Amino acid sequence: MVKIKNSILISICLLFLLLLLGCSVPRQSEDNATGLPFGGNLKEVKVYFTKSKAPEELSLVPASRKISKNDSIVSATLKELFLGPTKSEELRGVMTEIPVGTRLIKVEEGEDEVLIDLSSQYLTGGGSAAMQLRYLQIYKTLKKICPLKNLYLNVEGKSLKTIGGEGLEVTQPLTKIHDYTKKHEKTKDVQP
Repeated sequence: MVKIKNSILISICLLFLLLLLGCSVPRQSEDNATGLPFGGNLKEVKVYFTKSKAPEELSLVPASRKISKNDSIVSATLKELFLGPTKSEELRGVMTEIPVGTRLIKVEEGEDEVLIDLSSQYLTGGGSAAMQLRYLQIYKTLKKICPLKNLYLNVEGKSLKTIGGEGLEVTQPLTKIHDYTKKHEKTKDVQP
């Protein structure tokens, strides 16, 4: 009988200790949703998403993201872009025109140029306006982090010449689509 009482008492004490230890584990905050360590090892970058300005009219909006300073800034920033808006951004109407499943295959960074190679998912779905916004999301995001470099875009290893069913021409190195961006750009950041 004494052995049973001692076993129960020891079990209760161990359970209590486990509960105490479990309570001391810090929770991950929404600010650190990427799983990156806190501290001075992070760099803030801007990625560009879309937001409805009026019915049938979307504009580009910047959103802040934190990436590790140890990673390639181009790769890490594009990966954040491809993750899409956060849940709180989505609740405020922020979207992306970049298709789910779009992957970054490769980044080659030279002294004065950057070549990115994307998966074929990048070219799926969307009309001409969606394709223009999709293109501009990548263009604006990359120009924000490497403004002086020429940008080149490949899909599955092939230089991109056109996108979309209507054949939006893509010049290499990439250039801004002036007529579209003047009307549809916002400069105010999306708040997390």
